[in-house]
Amino acid sequence: MINSIKGKPRAGWPETFEVKWDFSPENIYFCDDGADPNDYQLGEYLFGEANLAEIVELLHGHSRRESLWGVSDDKVVRAIMHWSNGGLMTPPLLSVNLGCLVVTGGNNRIAICREDGQPRLPFLYLAADEDRFVKKLKSFSSTINIVSTLKVEN
Repeated sequence: MINSIKGKPRAGWPETFEVKWDFSPENIYFCDDGADPNDYQLGEYLFGEANLAEIVELLHGHSRRESLWGVSDDKVVRAIMHWSNGGLMTPPLLSVNLGCLVVTGGNNRIAICREDGQPRLPFLYLAADEDRFVKKLKSFSSTINIVSTLKVEN
């Protein structure tokens, strides 16, 4: 199945494919490939969301991606299969650096969501940068404070 979807448009993916996000505080470190759980402190990050088209339009330089396929194809296939098998994924991590919107972790997830036609994209961001996101993204809304989520679950 893995090789049969490589390079295919959305219509060629498994019928079971569905984007499902993991908003659990203990898994926020998955937003960044290869991160360590100790790299992310609860309360430092928030979940926000914005229109995916606006995010893609404003991405800067190395964060821009024109096509789903051709960059990290094996990782793209694994992510599609993970979602197709009912798995959850942590939203990508975005930041605003020197006024530019950049993907810190999750470029493949964003590309897959774009190919799937998702209207909005949830993402993680540093709580201290909330004003930057309010100014940068017209469709931005802050949705979940990780600390609040943690307190509800305890």
